Amino acid sequence: MKKNYFVLMFISLMCAIVVVGCGGQTNESASTTDEEDATSNENNEAVETMEPVTLTLADFAPATHPIQAKLFPEWIKAIEEATDGLVTIELYPGGSLLGSGDVYSGVADGIADIGHDVSGLYPGRLPVLNAMYLGGIKYESSAVSSYVARDLVAELQPEELQDTELMFIYGISPGVLMTTEPIESLEDLRGKQIRASGTNVATLEKLGATPVAMPVTETYEALSRGVVDGSLLPADTLQSFNLAEVTNYVTHSNLMYNTVHFVTMNKDKWNSLPTHIQEAIREVNEETFKDAAQLFTEVVDSGLQYAIDEHGVEEIHLSEEETKRWEETLLPLIESHVEELNNAGLNGQEIMDKIAELSEKYNAEFGDN
Repeated sequence: MKKNYFVLMFISLMCAIVVVGCGGQTNESASTTDEEDATSNENNEAVETMEPVTLTLADFAPATHPIQAKLFPEWIKAIEEATDGLVTIELYPGGSLLGSGDVYSGVADGIADIGHDVSGLYPGRLPVLNAMYLGGIKYESSAVSSYVARDLVAELQPEELQDTELMFIYGISPGVLMTTEPIESLEDLRGKQIRASGTNVATLEKLGATPVAMPVTETYEALSRGVVDGSLLPADTLQSFNLAEVTNYVTHSNLMYNTVHFVTMNKDKWNSLPTHIQEAIREVNEETFKDAAQLFTEVVDSGLQYAIDEHGVEEIHLSEEETKRWEETLLPLIESHVEELNNAGLNGQEIMDKIAELSEKYNAEFGDN
């Protein structure tokens, strides 16, 4: 009898343990589910109660620019779809809302919600981005320039960009020398009047040319009248600005020219958007960045081919020995820029080393594109 009693007690105890264990597991699962449901409901409520917004986009580029003709329309449409129509963007091209050089500060101050401009126009305000412009750094294609810029910002998180929310960034390179006479050596370039802008001025000076500061819009007339002997620009301008009509030769070098463009958003406006909307926009931005890198690589290549096919422009590729001479000539620019960055309170060596590391990485990956 006593034996049966102990057996019954043991069975009862085990059942109690199982019941308590199951009950605890059920309560924990229910608690987790309740939290997830609450978070989901909160996010859905934020989206559902959000009033539709129309964001203004200030752009320096004219309607014929590839970013206006192709990239922005697709980006705007993708954002509208990703946010179920809650976010729309109204485009103001050609400096109609903010002129080139005023876009970044205008966005930071809320004059425009979003802006697109060239970082080279902000040498004091965007020193890290502008370190990419230096002559002597190799960029084999616009894809290389774009990915270097993206990773540089992601890894260094420069303070200069923290007062806005960067949407995406892209680069256009390499530039070419467009000239009326052939340029095959440093001796050929010496003393030539070459249209330039921004940091390209220092590059051409170091190579022995005489740079002439001039906007791209005045380059056609200057070349046609013999005011300048050539221009340093990306090859897409041979077609988009008709420079192939006044150019006889194109000299290739991946050491002379790079430009970085940014699309950024007002910080307060960005922070006013629900988290789910921000994440949707970020996903669109990443895909648009990839599209931009590919688009401008293709645009540069097609501009060059147009000049060759339609206007008989001749290509010149520097010899390996001559390329090395140009590289050695430009090396002091990088060394002096390290000091300039240091004087601005930045780690100049770290920045230039990172650019060199990234350019080597992406030249190997995209150099043949």
